Amino acid sequence: MIPHVPVAARALAAFARRFGGKPTVLGRAPGRVNLVGEHVDYSDGLVLPMSIDRDCVSAVRVSTDGRWRAWSEDLRSLAELPDPAAAARSPRATGDTAWSNLALGVLAGFAREGVRVPPLEMAFASDVPLGAGLSSSAAFTVSLATAVAEVLSAPLFGIPMARMCQEAESEFGGVPCGILDPLSSALGRADHAMLVDCRSLDVRFVPFPPSSRVSLLVFDSGVHRSLSDGRYAERRHEVEDAARAAGVGMLRDLDETKLRTLKLPALLERRARHVVREIQRVQLAANALRRDDMELFGLFMAQSHQSLRDDFAVSTPELDALVDEARALGTAGGVYGARLTGAGFGGSVIVLADATRAGIGERISAGFERRFKRPAGWQRVSSGPGAAVIPAARWPAA
Repeated sequence: MIPHVPVAARALAAFARRFGGKPTVLGRAPGRVNLVGEHVDYSDGLVLPMSIDRDCVSAVRVSTDGRWRAWSEDLRSLAELPDPAAAARSPRATGDTAWSNLALGVLAGFAREGVRVPPLEMAFASDVPLGAGLSSSAAFTVSLATAVAEVLSAPLFGIPMARMCQEAESEFGGVPCGILDPLSSALGRADHAMLVDCRSLDVRFVPFPPSSRVSLLVFDSGVHRSLSDGRYAERRHEVEDAARAAGVGMLRDLDETKLRTLKLPALLERRARHVVREIQRVQLAANALRRDDMELFGLFMAQSHQSLRDDFAVSTPELDALVDEARALGTAGGVYGARLTGAGFGGSVIVLADATRAGIGERISAGFERRFKRPAGWQRVSSGPGAAVIPAARWPAA
């Protein structure tokens, strides 16, 4: 099992080593798992994410040397940023410092809101795995926005902050993402999943069983991907094409009965079918969760993965193998359900399991190793709180 290492101390130590002294603010924001509701947020659909107890921490201080500088402890990379007020005219970073485009996008968002952004020193540390489908980029942008809002006394939080971080990733990170990830990171609540209507941005919190009774295991397929490689954008374009062909503004407005009568091109029909059914699944899964029916909830997880594999074509052999190993154990072996989480093309699988049963993670990993001749790293995660400033009184020793 992958160990869980606290990150606030790492962020403080990195800041002291790179810039000297202490930051003014530590902001933290969590990664997330999406329990059900994949690739529907950009169709104004319903999603059921949950923020987890894995964070990115941003350490921020106003600089005295007139430079905007950012250090990633995990990537061991230092970047110097242009003035955020002129970000639209500035070239984007490439290579080893390409990650800093997201930081620039956040700072530029404050500038667009009319906030003067002085030169800043920023250091980041995270225990949200990169490229694993757990929203490491949203944790990064939301943690930075949380810290900067505090440093600059800018009244930006909640949904407006999530929108700004979404724009940063779209405009500066090259990923036309939906609102799901930054909203989950900004507004998450411990011991709850979030039922989010991506059209109205109405958020309803659904109690999630305690970790003493239900475990959420996250398995890394070992296939990491970047959403800026074009495949995510391709799926989004296909969904938009399907909506146009169906004569609706968004696939949220299409029901399955109407879809069957349209005779769309085969590819677009498959994409539309996933979106329409996945939105229905989210509603049903949320109701199952409210009733504390884990077996029924697990059934909807299985249906979601099958749809993502067959109709949306975003799974991989590694992701499928992890789901197959989990399903082979079944409820008799303590597994309620399993599915890929995140955009797919690699990343992670989540397994909902009986917390009182031992050895589930080890058995799934061993089955994966028999197929691929390498183990699958895994970790147990719990629901965690959304973004917040860490009070100085609670800062760990660096």
